[in-house]
Amino acid sequence: MFLPFYITLIVHAIELIILLKRGELVEAYKNTKASYFILFFCALLAIVSLFYQNYLGILVTVGILMLGSFAVYYRQHISAESFEFFMDTTLILSLVAALVAIIQYFIILHRFNIDGFELIIFNTPKNRVDSFYFNANYYAMMIEFWVGIAFYKILRLTQEEHVNFKKIGGYCIIILINLFTLVLSGCRTAWPAMLAGLAIMLLFAHFYKLFGLIAAGGMASAGFLFTHKSYIPRASNITKYLGVRQKIWRAAIASIKDHPLFGEGPLTYMHIWKQYNGHNTQHAHNIFLDPPLSFGIVGILMILPYLISCIKRTYITYKLHKNDTLVALIIGLIVMTYIHGLLDYTIFFIQTSFTLFMVISSFDIYREEIDMYKK
Repeated sequence: MFLPFYITLIVHAIELIILLKRGELVEAYKNTKASYFILFFCALLAIVSLFYQNYLGILVTVGILMLGSFAVYYRQHISAESFEFFMDTTLILSLVAALVAIIQYFIILHRFNIDGFELIIFNTPKNRVDSFYFNANYYAMMIEFWVGIAFYKILRLTQEEHVNFKKIGGYCIIILINLFTLVLSGCRTAWPAMLAGLAIMLLFAHFYKLFGLIAAGGMASAGFLFTHKSYIPRASNITKYLGVRQKIWRAAIASIKDHPLFGEGPLTYMHIWKQYNGHNTQHAHNIFLDPPLSFGIVGILMILPYLISCIKRTYITYKLHKNDTLVALIIGLIVMTYIHGLLDYTIFFIQTSFTLFMVISSFDIYREEIDMYKK
């Protein structure tokens, strides 16, 4: 998660090959209900991609298989202690990513002959910080997740009998540093997505008064920005930005109408944008449009049993009140993903999706209690 994406892919591939040779990955699939639908889903994507000569889609299918296999193995071995360790490690390493982003920002300023520090958010993608994450918007989604994780840790600490204010202060510092680099990234969509996700976390963790406070603050902020648009980052290009999105979405919808059942494989948009007079980019920039565009109705139905199984187990975890704050984190990050996904598809990337799946698959910390409840 904290290396350039191509190195991340290589590392995960080596890990999975080792697990496969040991037989541990096969065993994980055998012991995880509905996990074989991941294999069926990926097989379908590979066939469809090959049929439409979407060769990049075949490579992405391998990445999806790697991610799904990681999730299955992770679910069989995750414990409360290891999960908390992973989250703390992730937050510490987020500071390394922030340092890289700040260095990038000074390099960008130097490019414009600006010495010292000035807070200027540029519109062009090459002049926005992205740290290890290829694109500023991918980095922004990672920051959303890190802030959510740090917020989860704070909520957990406040529920302890003896509150450790030093630890809370440490997590607050991590949040503030990451929020600063989120400003430098120039990503606008991340802010409402993150605030909504944090508010939902408070609701599911039973912090109802704080939920009301954040909800009220969010609505007040939205009202202020609506009447003072100059305070919105990169406000000068909003009209152009939305115009580009509409052009992308029109092309995506046209392709969905032509290939509703199977799509044309992962990254279909990148494969068809010229045909439908779209804008040159990698995906449909919408979390509700890209899955039917790339996977089709049949593809979505193919992976649905696995997703439904995960939702059921998350619901049982919440119903048993084993760790309501963990469920709050899971739902909060999903909310962030879908709100951000209204205008972008940043979850469709190895580092963002890996981080999300590491959190949302953690319900199986309580797999024994869940299985016993189901019996």
